[in-house]
Amino acid sequence: MSKNKNIFLIKLKRRLEALWVFIKLLLKNKLTGIAFITIVLLTVTAIFAPWISPYPDQGQGQVNLEEKFQPPSTKHIFGTDELGRDILSRVIFGTRISLVISTITIVLALVIALPLGLLAGYHGGMVDEIIMRITDVFLSFPPLMIAIVIASFLGPSLTNAVIAIAVAWWPWYTRIIRAQVMSIREKPFVKASNCIGTNKWVILLSHILPNTISPVIIQASMDMGGVILTAASLSFIGLGAQAPTPEWGLIISTARTYIIDAWWYSAFPGLMIFITVLSFNLLGDGFREVFDPRTRVR
Repeated sequence: MSKNKNIFLIKLKRRLEALWVFIKLLLKNKLTGIAFITIVLLTVTAIFAPWISPYPDQGQGQVNLEEKFQPPSTKHIFGTDELGRDILSRVIFGTRISLVISTITIVLALVIALPLGLLAGYHGGMVDEIIMRITDVFLSFPPLMIAIVIASFLGPSLTNAVIAIAVAWWPWYTRIIRAQVMSIREKPFVKASNCIGTNKWVILLSHILPNTISPVIIQASMDMGGVILTAASLSFIGLGAQAPTPEWGLIISTARTYIIDAWWYSAFPGLMIFITVLSFNLLGDGFREVFDPRTRVR
């Protein structure tokens, strides 16, 4: 028992050391470091939103008409909206919603894309043709357009928006995974596994899949910002989150009516979208530099 415990501790130590080396390489680029810290802060904010928000009840929709349209002040740092709710609290709770939306959407897209990409790249032939032609149909339209059509068909809600975006996003991952698999299947270790009669699913899951993860992680980290922006766009046009949900796009959609007299109402949620999307894009570039041996050496 103690021997197994020691082995586990040694493996855990090595993984933690590898993680620390990865983080150090990631933080060598100052912009990536700033983006990484920003995303960590956003994640912490999302997790502890009820405790960080100055007015958690207002953040979740409670009305306070006595203080409507208050400009930014020490009491309400981001001001208040037309119902007197603290915009900072609304933005903080919106951080949780946006990060959850983007994470679930990317996971759903990968659940669809991973098996299709693996099968298309490994088998080739008719299987590859069928999967790729379906993928090409989706890729022939802008993702936002597909998301709007699907969300319109399913009905306006946050859950339907997530499904719509995931359906629009999976073809990109399918093509990336397929290209990686087609390259890796010609490697000597894969051919050796085939020669000794290893089950094809073992080859796919144990040998090929782990070697396709790097580009997927890079693409997923960059797509997190794109998904947040798409979700905000759907909410802005009424196909995503519905009131009183504190989603950034929905807040801006409501605020546009009052943009002349209450500039802060739309400015701060818009700024949060900008910062979050930019941070994820910079982090994706940082991942690419770390995973690519050529840029890592430089």
